[in-house]
Amino acid sequence: MDEKDFERLLISASAVDDVISAYVCSRAGAYIDGVTPKMADRGMYSAITSLAFGTAEQVGHEMNDNLQHVSLNFSEKRLLIISLGSRHLMGILVEQKANVDELLYKVRALITE
Repeated sequence: MDEKDFERLLISASAVDDVISAYVCSRAGAYIDGVTPKMADRGMYSAITSLAFGTAEQVGHEMNDNLQHVSLNFSEKRLLIISLGSRHLMGILVEQKANVDELLYKVRALITE
């Protein structure tokens, strides 16, 4: 997926039920595009996203398994992090009540369009 596709993807992903916001960052942690939570430092938010995904991905390699997504669960929200290929990640802030499997299925379908 190229950077030119991110705007379309973010608009479509943000329209999925229970999605609060969505953003794209590089695997190195640089903010690219999208919406991060109010009052959040985009640079720090993106760096933490990259760190969380990279750490979980390395654990998967150690187990000889492939990482599907990272889910950070909070009391009211959930942050889902998925890969957009070898260079980018997507963070999706969702309602805690969201059906994660269904939501990820819909978002992944948007990525392959």
